[in-house]
Amino acid sequence: MNIKKTLPIITTDKLDEVREYYVNHFGFKVTFEHPGNFLGLESKMSKEIAIAFGAPSNESQPYAGHGVTLCFQVDDVDTECQRLAQAGLPIVVPLKDNPWGDRSFISVDPAGVSVYVYSPIEVSDEFRKYFKSP
Repeated sequence: MNIKKTLPIITTDKLDEVREYYVNHFGFKVTFEHPGNFLGLESKMSKEIAIAFGAPSNESQPYAGHGVTLCFQVDDVDTECQRLAQAGLPIVVPLKDNPWGDRSFISVDPAGVSVYVYSPIEVSDEFRKYFKSP
């Protein structure tokens, strides 16, 4: 697997608090905000430094509802899903297109960490409004 980008997503119900914490004290900017559901942050110094937060037990977020999710961007998510399934890895959320702009599946590692593997696709009109301009 050729991973192009990685992003940790931390599950929390304190989205407003973590936004203020990282924006005001660590030089992050908001890149995506779906109020009460999801927050994407990126360093003002480098797009390579990013962190995200998702609310637990949220229909629009396919995360485990606790802990950390690792996100790996790949060139061809379909091929990677097939390869990992054939290798016997658990695919706990099947391959699907998501309105926030990616095609993804989720596996779980032996420690119980969700691994969200995706390739970018077009963002739906419904979700376009949540992306913040640079």
